[in-house]
Amino acid sequence: MDEINTIEEFERDYRLGALVSKKINIPITIPYNTKELYDSGFTNIGIEFEKCIFNEPVKIKNHKNKDAQGRVRELSIKFTECKFMNTLDAHDSYLEAKVRFRQCDFIQAVNFKNTTFTKLADFWQSTFHKPTTFYKTNFKDIVVFSAVNFKENVLFTYTLIEKLMILRGTYPEKGFDLSLAIISGELSIFDFNFDNYNTHINLYKKVNKHLKEVKNVISYTEAYEIVYERAVSENGQIPLENKRETHRILKNQLISQKNFIDAVPFRVKENKTLLRESWQKLINGHTFTGPLSNIFVLSLNAISNWFGSSYILGAFFTLSIATLFFNLSIYCTEHTAEAFNLSSVGDGIKNYLNFLNPTHKFNYLGNHVIFGAYTKSGFYVYDFLGRIFVGYGIFQTIQAFRKYK
Repeated sequence: MDEINTIEEFERDYRLGALVSKKINIPITIPYNTKELYDSGFTNIGIEFEKCIFNEPVKIKNHKNKDAQGRVRELSIKFTECKFMNTLDAHDSYLEAKVRFRQCDFIQAVNFKNTTFTKLADFWQSTFHKPTTFYKTNFKDIVVFSAVNFKENVLFTYTLIEKLMILRGTYPEKGFDLSLAIISGELSIFDFNFDNYNTHINLYKKVNKHLKEVKNVISYTEAYEIVYERAVSENGQIPLENKRETHRILKNQLISQKNFIDAVPFRVKENKTLLRESWQKLINGHTFTGPLSNIFVLSLNAISNWFGSSYILGAFFTLSIATLFFNLSIYCTEHTAEAFNLSSVGDGIKNYLNFLNPTHKFNYLGNHVIFGAYTKSGFYVYDFLGRIFVGYGIFQTIQAFRKYK
């Protein structure tokens, strides 16, 4: 592999419009402003780097698509199978060019803060090795993240997706945050999923710590905003609420595209994250009433049909809860010995099936039980609670059967 060690060597090869299998050992700026390049008679100008290794920082700066004579010059910048061993910096740039990174490795951090891509931005099959935050990045045309691998957290903080973002076969190994993105266009989602990842669960603790540091001279809301903004804009951390909102966005995008099957896992993850978020808020004193209500409802949904995704769990929950309350109600009658007694199951199967009907009458065991001296008030209490939970279990089972609508 040839090496480029001086700006003169780089300029010489750059004029040709393509650099192949070069090890570039100097900082470079693209487009490189050579007179020959912009005064050439070509309408379209393509700059290509193939199988190059950039050992020093690479900067992509503003590009105007008109020359001094007002002629439109369409610029295309393409990197193929390149390795960026140092930083790639395009911050505050307005790029009127198609920019392609295909099968590239970004070993160090990239900086697309306040970058505007007016045309195609393609990161196909590339790998980001460091935490990546697209902060106030504007994608005005199609942006492609197909088969991209993010080794660390990736955040689209205040990023504009004006037309289309393609997430086909994208694999985030850590966190993925779309919660603060401004999505006026669409997301194309196919074969895109990610495992449950660690989030910034100490956010509320840090808020309380910050309040103590400033001796409560600011409100809780102000302290929360300071800590939150620092996490998502500077530190590349993903709070729980951002994780939940990302799942909601992906779920709704899939539903809007009539892809109900792939929407189910994101619905489950959304509810799981809300449950965990509610616990964190309760433990750290963020709020009380809302988290308590969420914990009760979500926990019940989790054990009854796994947030609407498992009819098998729904059926198991219904039969289990019916068995529990059936035996508790039996225990409060003259048939106490038969409660929780497996040897009596054969004789009581008819009564158990009657109990599974939420509209059964209190005398399903016989009138002698209703008027018996040994029947306690607990019989009516457990029977009534059993009706409620069995009815709920049946409803949850049906809901899980309809998970694909």
